[in-house]
Amino acid sequence: MSESNDQPSNPGSGGRSHPIYYGGSARQLYYGGSARPMYYGGSAHPAYYGGGVYGGFSEGESQADESMVGAITTKRLLRVCMQRWITIMVFIFIGLLGAFTVYKLSPTIYEASSIFEMNVRRPTIMGGRGAIIEMDSYETMEQVFYTRVRRFTSQEIFEKIITAFRNRNPEFTMPREELLELLERKSKLDLQKRSKLVKIAIRTTDAKLSQDLANIYMDVVREYTTDLNAQESAEAIRWLKFEADREKAKRDSAHEDVREARMENLIDLLKSQSFISQQALAQVNLDVIALQRQVAAAILRNQALEAIKDSPERFGTLPSSVSRSDEILNAFKRLQVALSEKNALLARYTALHPEVQVKEREVEGFQQQFADWVYRALETSQADLTFEKQQLELAEAKRDDLVKTMQTLDLKIATAQMKSEELIYERDLLDNNYQGLLNRIREAQYAADENTAIIKPVEPARLPENPVLPMPFVIFSAGPFLGLMLGVLFVLLVDHLEDKITSISDIEQRLHLKTLVVLPHVRRMKREQIARIVSRDKFSQFAEAVASLRNLLDSPRYVELSKVLLCVSTQPGEGKTITSCSLAISCALSGEKTLLIDFDMRRPRIARIFEKQEQPFTSLPHTLAKADPSLFSALPLQTDVTNLDVVCSKASSEINPSSLMGSGAIVEFFKWARENYDRIIVDSPPFGVVGDVMTLSSLVDAVMIMCCPQRTRYNPLKHTARHLTEAGARVIGVIVNDVDFERHRLFDRGDYHYRYAYQYGKKYAYTSSRNPSKRSKSPALAVGSADVRELAEEEESRLASASTAETDRDVKDLFDASMVDDEE
Repeated sequence: MSESNDQPSNPGSGGRSHPIYYGGSARQLYYGGSARPMYYGGSAHPAYYGGGVYGGFSEGESQADESMVGAITTKRLLRVCMQRWITIMVFIFIGLLGAFTVYKLSPTIYEASSIFEMNVRRPTIMGGRGAIIEMDSYETMEQVFYTRVRRFTSQEIFEKIITAFRNRNPEFTMPREELLELLERKSKLDLQKRSKLVKIAIRTTDAKLSQDLANIYMDVVREYTTDLNAQESAEAIRWLKFEADREKAKRDSAHEDVREARMENLIDLLKSQSFISQQALAQVNLDVIALQRQVAAAILRNQALEAIKDSPERFGTLPSSVSRSDEILNAFKRLQVALSEKNALLARYTALHPEVQVKEREVEGFQQQFADWVYRALETSQADLTFEKQQLELAEAKRDDLVKTMQTLDLKIATAQMKSEELIYERDLLDNNYQGLLNRIREAQYAADENTAIIKPVEPARLPENPVLPMPFVIFSAGPFLGLMLGVLFVLLVDHLEDKITSISDIEQRLHLKTLVVLPHVRRMKREQIARIVSRDKFSQFAEAVASLRNLLDSPRYVELSKVLLCVSTQPGEGKTITSCSLAISCALSGEKTLLIDFDMRRPRIARIFEKQEQPFTSLPHTLAKADPSLFSALPLQTDVTNLDVVCSKASSEINPSSLMGSGAIVEFFKWARENYDRIIVDSPPFGVVGDVMTLSSLVDAVMIMCCPQRTRYNPLKHTARHLTEAGARVIGVIVNDVDFERHRLFDRGDYHYRYAYQYGKKYAYTSSRNPSKRSKSPALAVGSADVRELAEEEESRLASASTAETDRDVKDLFDASMVDDEE
């Protein structure tokens, strides 16, 4: 926000600053700027205006403009159809006439149709699977139909149909070739949706012929299918018998292989040996378990004896299996008695007492006796443990041998059983195949005897009463419709070849230029009067439109680009001089010191418009030819409009305007004008006629291009905008001039951002100068301020006091004249 508030004031706008709510000054608002805004097709809206190339033209739009009929939009289509509706009606009439001709010249065609049912599978008496070689059951009805329709439309079928038809109708004389061609081109088979019904339709110019051919076609298809089924059944029976013989031989061979395998492998003997080995292995396992328990018990005995051998106090209880356990227990008891007696003596005597020493020696004897008995028991236990371990090792070795034997027998049995089972399975499979082939042979024989076909007639063809062709509704609808389409394409082509600007969309969408304002058409008024209508009638529609243009240029959005303005046109007669004068008057009336410069030095008009041609004045080209900046102050001429000065030109055969444009005097002149005026409006010659515009465009702040509907062409306008931009000019938009809202519907008064200016001007315009008391009864004027009423009353009084009939007529028909430049 601080960035916007710190904007420096524009020297050409009287020190007016750029408000923050209009955006920063970095955005370029003119055509061809380095940072194009969203309105002109910036990157924010590429789909609407395009971007990246000159003028924002996208590839699709360029191709549309280069197409035969141009870009087709709804507005353009409506506008062209409204303008050239007579041409379209002529095409519609031609289409209707062509439809009538086609209807009369088209032959009368009758269609007869017969319907038959086509089953997917042929039925059988046994109700089982079909006997013949059939289609895949997963095929749809459409697949079946399109597979068989090729047979039903073959040359063989057509020959059968022709033969049957001639047998039934011997009096019929149509050549065979014609009948064959009729069947090939005029017959059609259609599968009815969600059914098994097939429709045969035949179209001919003879109703009876269509009926006969349709019925014969159905009969021939049924007979052909029946014969085909019989042939397939016979072939299937022969094939099935051959396959059955082969399967029988294979089955017998498989039975023999099973017997041989049983004899060779001796599976029963192997199973008996395996059973015996299993029993022996079970007994050995029991022995191993018993020995393992004995070894474990011996180990526990040894551990117990080892524990008490040197520490009798750790003696508790011993297992009963310990040898000499009684002796060890008795020795332990005697030892305990001796220890008790010793402890009793120690309670009375000291350790050195003789009785105590005697008892000590007695205890030591008992301890040695206890240790001897434990040592003898330990040796016996260790010998038993060694023996039991040896027995356990022998038992485990025997068990391992039995396990290996069992594994070998199991492997032999499994191998023999697997081979036997494979042979048995193969035998059973071959036996089932053989039985299945025998069943199918019987079914095929039953089906052949039954003579069942898959084609069943449903509805024979009837004699058609009404023709199917020609169809009046279709023909008489298609003819005018085609005429309408051709007519629309024709008028679009003509409109594209004319290449005229007809609507705002042509400017904004095709050229991507902003439409600044739309100036209305004014009837029956001279050019000089139209140029000054802004000062004469401030409430006219035209004055309001010019005021809206001035307000747009004075807005902060355009104020930096609108101090020096150049108004150009692509050709003479587009109203640039009148627009320049009207805009200059409007700016002067708003309080700006304005200078209007006539740079059309070959056909100057400003002097005549402001009535300066009869008085001497300093001519612009003559002053520029002297190249003296001090003479510039003598150029401006005052007018009857406050704050408006004009610089007029006189045509001269002695001065070449092109030479002046290349001199430095013109640069000094514009520098002088910028220093002395708030707003400068430049009227230039048409672009393309002379090269003055290219020089002027580089000296002004912005360029406005004139455009007249149905007069200005698209390519010259595009050429002008492109070359001005390439020359460094700022093309800010287009002024649409001389718009008759009663004729140009695409320039409606309610057209989006122009609505207020048009309606405001319409409400506050006066209807007649003969009766000044009859003002427009506009509600807006009635509730307006006192100043507005006062101005209106003063204007009415001025118009009522006009002395001449010409002036009176001009004011009465204020909006009934041409506002474009003429060629005079």
